[in-house]
Amino acid sequence: MKASLYSFKYIQFIFASLLFACIVSCSDTSNFSVSFNNDLTDSINSWIQQSKNRKLVISDRQKALEKAFENTNILHSDSVKNNYYSKISFEAVNLNSVNLFKIVNAKSLSLSNKLHDTLKIGEAHWNYAFYYSKNEVVDSAYYHYHKAYENFKKIKHELYTAKMLYNMAFAQGRLKDYTGSEISMFEALTIYKKLNRDKDLYQCYNYLGLIYMELEEFDRAIYYNKKALEYLKKINDKSTFREWSLSNLGLVYQKLSKYDEAIESFEEALNNSNLKERDINFYARLIDNIAYTKFLDGDTLNVFKDLEKSLKIRDSLKNSQGIVIVKRHLSEFFASKSDTLQAINLATEALNLANKVENNRDKLESLLLLSKIDKLNSSKYLKYYVHLEDSLQVEERKARNKFTRIRFETDEYIEETEKLSQQKVLILIGTFIALLFISLSYFLMVQRTKNKELLFEREQQKSNEEIFSLMLKQQSKLEEGRLKERHRISEDLHDGVLGKIFGTRIGLGFLSVKGDESDTKKHQFYIDELQSIEKEIRAISHELKSEVLSSKVDFLKIVESLITEKSKLGNFECNLDARDTIFWDKISDHIKINFYRIIQEALQNCIKYSKATQVAIQFDLDDELLKLTIKDNGVGFKFNDKRKGIGLKNMQSRAQKLNGLFYVDSTINEGTTIFVSCLIEN
Repeated sequence: MKASLYSFKYIQFIFASLLFACIVSCSDTSNFSVSFNNDLTDSINSWIQQSKNRKLVISDRQKALEKAFENTNILHSDSVKNNYYSKISFEAVNLNSVNLFKIVNAKSLSLSNKLHDTLKIGEAHWNYAFYYSKNEVVDSAYYHYHKAYENFKKIKHELYTAKMLYNMAFAQGRLKDYTGSEISMFEALTIYKKLNRDKDLYQCYNYLGLIYMELEEFDRAIYYNKKALEYLKKINDKSTFREWSLSNLGLVYQKLSKYDEAIESFEEALNNSNLKERDINFYARLIDNIAYTKFLDGDTLNVFKDLEKSLKIRDSLKNSQGIVIVKRHLSEFFASKSDTLQAINLATEALNLANKVENNRDKLESLLLLSKIDKLNSSKYLKYYVHLEDSLQVEERKARNKFTRIRFETDEYIEETEKLSQQKVLILIGTFIALLFISLSYFLMVQRTKNKELLFEREQQKSNEEIFSLMLKQQSKLEEGRLKERHRISEDLHDGVLGKIFGTRIGLGFLSVKGDESDTKKHQFYIDELQSIEKEIRAISHELKSEVLSSKVDFLKIVESLITEKSKLGNFECNLDARDTIFWDKISDHIKINFYRIIQEALQNCIKYSKATQVAIQFDLDDELLKLTIKDNGVGFKFNDKRKGIGLKNMQSRAQKLNGLFYVDSTINEGTTIFVSCLIEN
């Protein structure tokens, strides 16, 4: 194949050379050249169209695209040649012609830089981003989307700028950088509104709904899903967009346990008469969603039948992710029926398939499910779950840091460019002193324009800050209302329901029950049962009224509760020593919260790394100086030879917030000591 390609190129080269000689010898050279170029571009366009023909097999389409590339190389005009490189590069990604794509797009980027064609530079980066996105290399995709964004923004191509912002937001969302994704999406929305791009606005609002669902801000998720549906009414070609939005809305209702609304939303999406023919994969997904929602609502009628139907469709389509999800749902169904063996088998199959396709999200869900239903191996699955979640968080944090670094480096580049521009202006002023008046007039005009832009940006920033402030106040009021409602329910339970049950129990206790011994025992049993219910309601009432650290619950009791939980998990003994002279009510919540988090992080490190059997926690108060010492008898580590982990950095950061002292002393096989202190008037 390679030999034939080289032969073809050689023949083309000879033909082109002979043709060029002929053109030179002819009197009407310009007309002949135009005719040649027109024929060649027609040929290239024909090959490109052939590569798009879905009726042809992939190999023939790939060959057609290679011929288009070979003919493009013969073109004399660099700008025309570069236009075709961009088109061929894009189609190469669609046809999965990796080698061809890399060669063509590299040529396109190089030629675009040579021609200083900012638009084509942006398109070349866009093609790279599309390639990496298709191959799940999300961080590289984001990098090239951002490079494309810079170039399109430079030439004020607003539509392409907005598209890159949307794609950047999508990439950020894939790696759970939801804050960054939210910012990029709102920037895209601002441009799309200006351009009246209804379809793009629908997609932005739809994705915002997904972001807020992941952030568990369900009210906002519902709002943006409904907003997306409003914009969808303005679009002629709706495809299955409406059904997808309804499905997303149903998932939000499902998470809110509003099962009737969820089922209604899913069924409305399923009512599309030709959905099964247009997108059978989505059809199977909706069947699964409806069945699983009914199961969550306690309605098991036809649930197994529908889940099995969804599984058969997804299995026939080899939709691995869908198969994993429906098998998890079936596993939960069998677990609810006490068929533990079948439930474990299905959950294990889901985990194995998730491992095979390397879907980490499904791995976590499957592991969590197995830890609940497989009691014998629960700790093993839970340990694997924690390890995988921690490693994924580290990778996601690295990716988010990379996104931030890309933007930061871009800002530095822009700042450096602006400095160089100012230097050039000064040199020009000194060189062309004769044109000072014209230059000064031009400079003032440009400066006035820039000042207007800066003023507009400041006003916009001020508006954004005011909106953000209102959002914070609204959130604060919601939290306050939620807390009051909990207190009200707690008081109603304690003062109302509990009092009535107590009165009933006392009344029953004074009743003289005549009957045999069995009746007397039953009477006493029900009195004892009422007393048990009283205790349970009292416990619920206390839990409802409790608040972490900022409540009236004693700080030491909260610490003791944490110690009990962590010592059981880490299988070590932990002793708490706190002086009676410490009046915790006089110590600020700010200090107590940070000390609590430091203890929490230290005990977590004991569980993960130290292998300690004994841990001692001691509080001391020396004048106005509050001291905390945490000591274990674990394996220790070489503190000076080891880079600080994120846990130690977090503890040190918390101590610094308190203007306090943080110190760690660790020796191999002798354990670790952590010391923290701060002034209580902090």
